[in-house]
Amino acid sequence: MSTPTTNDVILQLAQLGRDLDNKQREIRDLDEAAVRARARYEVTLSRNFLKAEGPMDVRKHQAIVDTADLKLDAEIADQVLRAAREAIRVLRDRLDIGRSLNSAIKSEWSAQGTGQGLTA
Repeated sequence: MSTPTTNDVILQLAQLGRDLDNKQREIRDLDEAAVRARARYEVTLSRNFLKAEGPMDVRKHQAIVDTADLKLDAEIADQVLRAAREAIRVLRDRLDIGRSLNSAIKSEWSAQGTGQGLTA
């Protein structure tokens, strides 16, 4: 594997910046979807509980059974949101690595002490 050029690093950093912007928009949308899914579950659970007949415990558990799919949807929406947040942390780590690599390339050029790109 060859050492990337400064231009390679700059292009990678620019792409990572775009990826971060896109992931942030995705997280916003996923967060809203998770909140809506949780609210749908909770409201439907309450409505089913109020509609159910019988003793309190039976009504409660019947409502839980009746809304199991909505609860799963809400849990999955939360999990997808957590995964997207983890992905943005990974992108930020990659951005830090790119910055470090760019600094290392600059240091190497400085240590060489020659006019980069100039011919004698």
